[in-house]
Amino acid sequence: MVIPHSTCSLNTYNTYNSLNIEKSKSVKKLVSGLRINSASDDSPGLAISEKMRSKIRGLDQAQRNIQDGISLIQTVDGALSSIGNTLTRMEEIAIQASNGVLSYSDRQSVQEEITQLYLGVENISNNTKFNSIKLLDGSNVTNTPGTEEFVEVETTLSDPNLRLAAVVFDYTRNLSQYLAVGIVNFPTNLNSPYNAMFTFENPPLNPNFIYSPLGEDTDSTIENMLRTVEDLKNDTSGDPIKTAQKRFLIDNNISLTRYGVDVLVIKHSTATNFTYHAGGPDGSGVCSGTTWVEKGWTADFIYHELKTTPPSSSSAPVTLQVGPDMGDTFKIELPNSKPANLGLNGIDVTNQYNAQAAVSKIDKAMSTISSQRSKFGAYNNALEHIASNVLNSSINLTSAESRIRDTDMAMEYTKYTKFSILQESAQMLLKEANLSKERVLYLLNF
Repeated sequence: MVIPHSTCSLNTYNTYNSLNIEKSKSVKKLVSGLRINSASDDSPGLAISEKMRSKIRGLDQAQRNIQDGISLIQTVDGALSSIGNTLTRMEEIAIQASNGVLSYSDRQSVQEEITQLYLGVENISNNTKFNSIKLLDGSNVTNTPGTEEFVEVETTLSDPNLRLAAVVFDYTRNLSQYLAVGIVNFPTNLNSPYNAMFTFENPPLNPNFIYSPLGEDTDSTIENMLRTVEDLKNDTSGDPIKTAQKRFLIDNNISLTRYGVDVLVIKHSTATNFTYHAGGPDGSGVCSGTTWVEKGWTADFIYHELKTTPPSSSSAPVTLQVGPDMGDTFKIELPNSKPANLGLNGIDVTNQYNAQAAVSKIDKAMSTISSQRSKFGAYNNALEHIASNVLNSSINLTSAESRIRDTDMAMEYTKYTKFSILQESAQMLLKEANLSKERVLYLLNF
């Protein structure tokens, strides 16, 4: 027997210490509920778990962002609903004013209510906000000009009594900023008619008719527009006006009148001055055909296609972050629901004809509002589906992270019990190992 060193006791002691360390770790896991309390517990698992936790927190914030977006959409929808109700009332009383049995004073009373309802729509569009963001005033919309490269329509009159009955254009966009006719510039975004005049003396008898608009387009509305050009003539040389951005050549005291959206009418006139009335922006498009009529005469129009770069309207949409990563976004384009943009400017019901025209304007405005509400309803549904997917991703990722990071309590308690039993056994064996050395002292006493 070797007395200086008790190998059995040392081995038992080392085992006892190891069991004590493992038991302490087990207690820590049971108390915290986490399998990984430090990097030493499971360094790869800790890295994966931390990455998952970051994603989970991002998904949870995205869920809150989506709910904010849904609240914004519901705010817009509520405001558009109010505008729609107002327009319904406007249409109702405009139809009432269209009735021929009403007197002027009756229609004047209706006009007063129309005016107040108009102001109500403007108030809603100007003051509807979400977190200080204006939602319906169109402040987020910017327009990008387009260009017209070329359009030319020619024909030659062989009889001065012939007149152009109609030219029909297919308009898809409209002009903004300025038009030039001859040497006179006209701002086209007008809320009321704008007049300008110039005169050409002694026009030739049989010049060519040329329509050649050049210049820029920008995005605005072409609906509910009335435009009149009267007594537009050639100069004394018979040449087109070459310095203008917009050129019209009509011979023999003919007036050109633009009605509504898609019909251009030229008819005979004897006036000597040119007058241009603009109640809205000009348009761009392609001439689709015309007929010259007088005493049974007809002639086809020769035309060239308008080559355009259409104007575009861009906006700064409200962009929602709907996920934890860059690019996980959802864009909400806010509408412009101001009365002017809805084509409600200048509504007049003080006579029967204007009241009937007002009904048409209001009906188109209601159609626009309905379309906008439908769009925001689609936004709402899309966000609800995105929210459901984000929530599902968060739940599944949380479950996966939990399996990596959290303690399996039943398994860990089993380990704790095992370590406790082994630790007690080690204590007993250590005591026994120490007692074995005492037997040597017992022998020495004899």
